[in-house]
Amino acid sequence: MQRYFATKDHKENVILFEDDIFHIQKVMRMKNGDKFEINVDGIIHLAQITSINPLKFEIIETLDSNNELDGYIRLLYCLPKGEKTDLVIQKAVELGVKEVVLINSTRSIAKITNENKDKKLQRFNKIIKEASEQSKRNDLMKLIDVISFKDIKNYDSDISLIAYESTKEASTNLFEYLNDIKGKTVNVIVGAEGGITKEELEIAKSLNYKEISLGKRILRSETACFYILSLLSFFMEK
Repeated sequence: MQRYFATKDHKENVILFEDDIFHIQKVMRMKNGDKFEINVDGIIHLAQITSINPLKFEIIETLDSNNELDGYIRLLYCLPKGEKTDLVIQKAVELGVKEVVLINSTRSIAKITNENKDKKLQRFNKIIKEASEQSKRNDLMKLIDVISFKDIKNYDSDISLIAYESTKEASTNLFEYLNDIKGKTVNVIVGAEGGITKEELEIAKSLNYKEISLGKRILRSETACFYILSLLSFFMEK
């Protein structure tokens, strides 16, 4: 069943966004009597359409539904080139990530500047909303800033990990951290195409980030995100 995020007006009436109304009327082609789910501040309601044009609906039931992970995953992602950021954001939502922080790292080819940041964040948050509805999240993933690498110090966590392709750590060491993440806040840094510089690694290690290996093969930037986020999601839910 289709799910939409909604808000409330000053009279506590549930209000759908214009693009969701268009989706109901023109894309889903719903009709009177059809039902859909509405997410209001993390609470899921079942609604039934009473008029399609103009769209009117009534709340008929509050659902006991919680699809969030037992913990808080924060992905700190060094900006890649092209549209890989869009894909990583979408999949991060589906995998239960609570927050993404984008980093203009040394080896990031595509930088986000003050001039284009607002436009980029607006598009990223549209992707987040649509992916959250599709994957039936209770909460919208947060993406509110683009930072320099040194500013990772502003994001506290219980466990902090950095994927580093040149690490001497065995990939089995990762599982020592994974077994203790339930209910915790976990930060994980993934580099851009060129990886993490030694200087950036030292900054992270000074903030108690632990080097992790994602196996013997060199993964693409976006693949590394999917790999580690899948593991974190699995261990938070198991």
